[in-house]
Amino acid sequence: MSFPQRLFRVSLAVLALGLAGPEAQASDVPSTSDDFLIVDCLLPAKVRRLGRRNTYLAPRQPIRTTAVDCSIRGGEYTEPDQATYATALQVWQPRAEDGDVEAQFHVAQIFERGLGVAPDYASAATWYTRAAEQGHGPSQVSLGYLYEEGLGVEADEVAALNWYRQAAGLAESMVVLEASEYAALEEAQQELESKSDEAEGLRKEVEDLRKLLDESEAQTEEDRDRRARLEAVAKRLEGQLEDREAEIQQSRVRITTLEESLAVVGRPAAASAGTAPRSELEFGRYYALVIGNTDYASLPDLATAEADARDVAEVLKAKYGFDVELLLNATRYQIMTALNGLRESLTEKDNLLVYYAGHGRQDGDQAYWQPTDAEEGNPANWIPSEVVTEHLDLVPAKHLFLVADSVYSGLRTRSAIAQLPVGMTDEERFFHIRLLLEKRSRLVLTSGAAQPEPAPAQEGSRFSAAFLEVLENNDGILEASRVYQELAGNLSAGGGSATPEFAPMRWARNNVADFFFVAEEDE
Repeated sequence: MSFPQRLFRVSLAVLALGLAGPEAQASDVPSTSDDFLIVDCLLPAKVRRLGRRNTYLAPRQPIRTTAVDCSIRGGEYTEPDQATYATALQVWQPRAEDGDVEAQFHVAQIFERGLGVAPDYASAATWYTRAAEQGHGPSQVSLGYLYEEGLGVEADEVAALNWYRQAAGLAESMVVLEASEYAALEEAQQELESKSDEAEGLRKEVEDLRKLLDESEAQTEEDRDRRARLEAVAKRLEGQLEDREAEIQQSRVRITTLEESLAVVGRPAAASAGTAPRSELEFGRYYALVIGNTDYASLPDLATAEADARDVAEVLKAKYGFDVELLLNATRYQIMTALNGLRESLTEKDNLLVYYAGHGRQDGDQAYWQPTDAEEGNPANWIPSEVVTEHLDLVPAKHLFLVADSVYSGLRTRSAIAQLPVGMTDEERFFHIRLLLEKRSRLVLTSGAAQPEPAPAQEGSRFSAAFLEVLENNDGILEASRVYQELAGNLSAGGGSATPEFAPMRWARNNVADFFFVAEEDE
């Protein structure tokens, strides 16, 4: 059964709920896209039997699901627009206190996000640590992020890397430091050089003063006063010299730490695709939801989005064997319905790519997709990035890659993505890819532009053209991290106003992993 057929079957199942009667039809069948919003749902307690005569109520189970699904299952939830820090904690904290790692992860996220109050990063770090120490990969990644950014804990690059490596379950060489770390190393080296020059100057001044004091004789009161003043200056300079030498030692330790990290990391190979024996790797099935919005009711029409979506869908199907659902000129309800359908259609062995081309909007820290029924100045039909992330986090697919020719918010740093370093043998590459395939990933590649930017002398947008070029030029195994590197290089060479971004989704359950495109081999 194909991907679109399964989605159709899900839709029939939802419609069939209407046969239960007018009341069930009114309350349980999705009537608006808000019915598909993700909520913290507390399912009813189940009656359990102990022996032949005794029964008892099992504890109520918290889950993350849609409002309509929670309603169908008789659960209790707070309306999404009324949910707060307190109401969310009521659902998850009892289970978290009992040691449930998923509940601890959700409690940590509640503290990190704030939900109507200021974020409490220290409490978030505490709960992430409790889950991370039990081996919960997404909590290890989130805790690494807090250490990397210095949120709720003292900034510690080494601790961040160690948590990322534990989440990856791989060798130390698999976590790649970003250009910022290379810049930090260069800055630390320059600082060391500057402090060393300053210390050398102070040392020379102290030596000259001590020599002068040794040669001078205190024969008069004026001589003794002069010696006392020189002695005070010498001691002050000696104190400054000690401070500089301590700072130099700190700089050396920092440089050593950065050099050791960078030495084991390396950079991803630019031409390392296709070296692993694909027949011995279980990549799973590949699905894609491709959305292209050109014809808008209220916003200006877009010249390239629909054509770009068609081109992406064709390459994914023809070259990579994806089962593709193509959604063109979609409303908010249609997009939300499609996102919800993904949860019912995919399994934990599958891979999913979601592609969106259309209008977007950045408002402070929040970004939105604007479907074809969006209105300028009225966010009622806009789709927040956070809502998309929440849906995609619940999709069972192990590896998920969101590609948006638009804006997107809620990203972590690229340090939490495992990449294959330079110099690997074919055997090493095979081994590491196989390990990465066992890890959950939720990655985002976004153009960073509010809408697709037309490419000069081309029908498509600059971003989609660069994305398609990378996919079309690959004949082996291609990591999403390398797609970004090659795409970013192509875009920087051609100019443009937007800078693409690539990172894990911040509010999704990520391990340190990647997404793999596997070109179909010619028969």
